[in-house]
Amino acid sequence: MTNEKTGFFKKFPPQFWLVVIFEFFERGSYYGMMSFISVYFTDSLNIPKESVGVIKGVIQPLLYFLPIISGAVADRFGYRKILMVAFALLGSGYFLTSQMTTYSSVFIALVIMGFGAGMFKPIISGTIARVTDEKNSTQAFGIFYWSINLGAFMFPLFLVPFLKSMNPAYVIIASAICTGSLIIPTALLYKDPVKRAKGEKRDETSLIQTLANAFEIIYSPLVLLHHKIKNSLLFRYITISILLLLFIFSISLYIKPRQSELKISEFGFESGGKYLLFNVNRNMSRKENFSFILPEKNSDQLPSITIFKPDSLPLYKEELVKKLKDGGFIISDLKIEDALARSLSKISALFSNETTIQYKYSIKKDQKDSFRIVLNPDKFTRNDINTLLNDIHQYPALKGITADDINKSMENLKSRPFFLLFLLSVIIVSLFVLKNGSKISILFPVLAMVILWIIPGLGLLGRIICTIIYFSILSLIIIKSDDIHKFNDHAKFLLMILLYSGFWVLYFQMFDSVLWYVQAYVDASSLNMAVNKFLGFFGITINWFFDVEHVTVINAGVIILLQLFISNIVKNLKALPTMMTGIGVATIGMGILAISTDIWIFITGIVLFSIGEMTAHPKFISYIGITAPPDKKAMYMGYLFLYGVFGSSVGGILGAKLYVHFVDNLNQPRTLWLIFSGIGLLTIISLLLYNKFIVKKDM
Repeated sequence: MTNEKTGFFKKFPPQFWLVVIFEFFERGSYYGMMSFISVYFTDSLNIPKESVGVIKGVIQPLLYFLPIISGAVADRFGYRKILMVAFALLGSGYFLTSQMTTYSSVFIALVIMGFGAGMFKPIISGTIARVTDEKNSTQAFGIFYWSINLGAFMFPLFLVPFLKSMNPAYVIIASAICTGSLIIPTALLYKDPVKRAKGEKRDETSLIQTLANAFEIIYSPLVLLHHKIKNSLLFRYITISILLLLFIFSISLYIKPRQSELKISEFGFESGGKYLLFNVNRNMSRKENFSFILPEKNSDQLPSITIFKPDSLPLYKEELVKKLKDGGFIISDLKIEDALARSLSKISALFSNETTIQYKYSIKKDQKDSFRIVLNPDKFTRNDINTLLNDIHQYPALKGITADDINKSMENLKSRPFFLLFLLSVIIVSLFVLKNGSKISILFPVLAMVILWIIPGLGLLGRIICTIIYFSILSLIIIKSDDIHKFNDHAKFLLMILLYSGFWVLYFQMFDSVLWYVQAYVDASSLNMAVNKFLGFFGITINWFFDVEHVTVINAGVIILLQLFISNIVKNLKALPTMMTGIGVATIGMGILAISTDIWIFITGIVLFSIGEMTAHPKFISYIGITAPPDKKAMYMGYLFLYGVFGSSVGGILGAKLYVHFVDNLNQPRTLWLIFSGIGLLTIISLLLYNKFIVKKDM
C-alpha cells in the first residue's frame, strides 16, 4: 500500500503539488468569504440585494476576464513574477474589504482582490498544463479541482463559523492572511515552468505585441466578419445596413428615459396597529386602476379591492368604509378621515389629464417593510424635493429619509442604457481599424475615447472599463489577421466557451440567490436535530445548526468524496458528451429545489448539482490544456475562464433581479428554480448543436 501511494505521488512533479497547495489556500480563502458575503452585505452593511448583484456582476467577471491578459503576459515574461504580484494584491484586497463599510469602498476593495485572483488563475492551471501530458492530464486536473473544493469545504465548515461568531470581518481578514503569506513559498520554492530549449533564442516580443496577441481570440469574430465584408460586396452592404439600423435603435434607447411608461404612486396611513395602503397604477397602454389593501401587521393575507374605473370611485365609498371597519380602523377618527380625504384627492389628481406632482415620482412598496422610490428623469427637479419628502414621510418606515438622500439619488437620473450603443461602437471602430491597419490615424480611436468620457449617462467605473476595452481595440492594428484558418479555430473555441458558460449562470446562484433562499425558506430543524443527536452519541454537546455557509460545504464535500472516482471514470471519454451529461445532472439538481423547501430535498438537489459539476468542469479544463499550443498554455488557460465572465455577470445580476421579483415580491421560489433549470436545458441543447454542426474534431 505504501508503494502504491509513492507511485501515485511520483506521477506528478513537485511543482504540480506545490501549485495544488497554492490553489487549496487561495480557493479556500475565496470561497470562505463568498460563502456568507452576500448575506453579510445585506444584513450587516445594509446593501440592497440588487446592489449586491451588481457588485458580484462586476467583480466576478473581472477576476475571470483578467486571466486573458495575465496568462499571455506570464507566457512571455514568466509565471513566478506574476504569481508574486497576484498574492500581494489578493492579501491587500481581502484586508481592505474587511475594513470597509460603505458600498463604494467595498466595491473598490473587491476590485483589488479581483485583480489578484485574475492574475493568479491562469498561472496555476498553466503550470499544470505544462508539467502534464495527455496520459495524466485528466487525472491531474481532477486532483486540481479536488484541491479547490477541499479548500471550499474546510474553510466554510470550520474556519468561517468560528470566526464569524466573534466578528464577520475576521473571516475576510483570515482570507487576507492565507493569500498574502503565499508570497513566501512562491519566492523560495516555486520554479518557473517556462524553459527555453538549448540554443533557443530569447523571446523578444514587446509588452504591447504580447497584449495584442492576447486579444487575437476575443477579436476573432470581428476578424472573420471583416474578411467576409472584404470578399463579398453583398455581405458588406447587408452588414453595414444592419449595423446602421442597430446603431440608430441603440441611440433611441439611450435618449429615451427609463421610467416613462409605468408610474406607481402609493399613499397610506397607520392607526390602531393597522396600515392602510392605496396603490394607483397609470399606464397609457393598459387599464388604469385604483386599489387599496389593508394588511394586518405580521399577516401574509392582504385583503384588497381593485377598481378599474377611477371616475366611478365614489360608487365604492360604502365598500371602502366597510373594509376599513373590517380592518380595525376607527372611522370616527378625524385624522383618518383627513388622511383618507387627502389620499382620494391625490388619486383623483393623478388620473386627471393635468400633470401632477405625483407623476414626477413614485413610491413603491415592494414588501411589508421594503419601499422603492423612483424619480421620473423627464419631470423631477430639485424644486420638487420638499413635496416628495412630505409624501415619503406619510410612511412611518420612511421617516428617516432626508433631502440629502434624495439629492444623492438624483445623480442616477442621468443614467441611460449604454451597453448596446457601446457594443456597436466597438464593432464599428474595430472594423475601421482592421480595414486601415497600420495606416489608421491614431486620432480616430482617440476621438472615440474622448466622446466616451464626455457622453452623459455613464458612471466612472463604466467609463474606465469602456476605455480599457477601447484601448484594446488598438491592438487590432498590429494583430496579424491574414491566417483566416487560425481565426476560424479561435472563433469556434470562443463559441464553445460562451455556450458552456450557460451552466455557470446556474453555478453562481450558489453564492447569491441560493443563500437568500436558504435563509428565508429552508426549514433545517430536522437536519439540526439529526446532527446534534449524532454528535450527542459520541458525547459532543454543541448546538449545531445549518447556516448559509454550509451550502458551499455540501457542494465541496460531495466533490471531495467523489471527484477522483468520477475523473477516473471519464478520463477516456469524449469531452463534449461528458460535459453535456454533467450539465444535465446539475440541471436536474437545480430543478429539485423547486419541489419543496424541506432541508433534505434541498440537500439532494445540491448533491446532484455537485455531481454534475465535477463531471463537466475538470473535463473541460483538461481538454483546453491538451489542445492549447505549447507556447501559449497560460493564455489559453486564461481564456477558458471566460465562462466565469459570462456566467457570473449574467448569473449575479439576473439571479438577484429574479429573486427579488419572484421570491421577495411574488413569493414564488419554485418559479425561480424552474427558470434556472430551463437555462441549464438550453445550455445542453446549444452544446449538442455545436457538437453536430460546428465541431470537426473528435471531441
